[in-house]
Amino acid sequence: MTTEVADELYALPPHAFTEARNARVAEARDAGDRAAAAALAALKRPTVSAWLVNLVALRRPDAVAELIAVGARLRDAQGSLGAGGAARLRELSEERRRAIEGILADMRALVTEAGEPEPSAQQLSEAESTFAAAMADDEGAAEVRSGRLLKALSYSGFGSGFGALGPPSGAAARASKPAGTSGRSATGKATGAVAEEQSAQLEERRTAATERLEEARRGLERAQADERTAAAEVDRLTEELERVRGRVEVARAAAHSARQARLAAERDLASAERRLAKLSP
Repeated sequence: MTTEVADELYALPPHAFTEARNARVAEARDAGDRAAAAALAALKRPTVSAWLVNLVALRRPDAVAELIAVGARLRDAQGSLGAGGAARLRELSEERRRAIEGILADMRALVTEAGEPEPSAQQLSEAESTFAAAMADDEGAAEVRSGRLLKALSYSGFGSGFGALGPPSGAAARASKPAGTSGRSATGKATGAVAEEQSAQLEERRTAATERLEEARRGLERAQADERTAAAEVDRLTEELERVRGRVEVARAAAHSARQARLAAERDLASAERRLAKLSP
């Protein structure tokens, strides 16, 4: 059951994750399932880029499996180059390109179905790089197939053989550029790689901060709406109280008049009894 709930949570857009997770934790606690509650409480919210990949992994697992299979075939082909090997690599590189384009199209369609806005160029680039990483090695493939990514994966390339025949598009292409092609020294490349990594980390933090800001804004809007609803209820109840107070005053006046009438009736009765007593033999 916990796995099914986790699948449900990680298919949600990040802005809806925390509230839905907390609701599920509360349900598990109410049901007395402390182990499930603890396991669900430990789940962390993914970045938008990671969610894009999780969404495809959870909703289109067959497409992800085929993508990974293409990557495995490409790696096998690189490891056993022989007669016709170059042609085979070119064929597989084209197959790889089509696989990534296809899965990105699936991803966009799923985002639309979820009613979420079109991903940014940065988010699309990070998602593409993550799919490329899944094709490049078994560890990346397992992480993507799990549907539990918390952040995008980096991609280091398929090696010089692939890089010469058909690099991937977008961010993955930049990451897979083979050594020595730019004319820069190894030190320069290392420095550039560090700078790119720092830039990517900064962008990820900015993205996370933006998501938190958006979530806080939505929380404020909900709180403001709740406040307006409560204020309207106070006004309604105040008006009703005033009407009730008016009816109470009328009822008090009626009760006072009735009491006076009762006292007068009691006096009349006593007077009549005395007169009757005087007339009795």
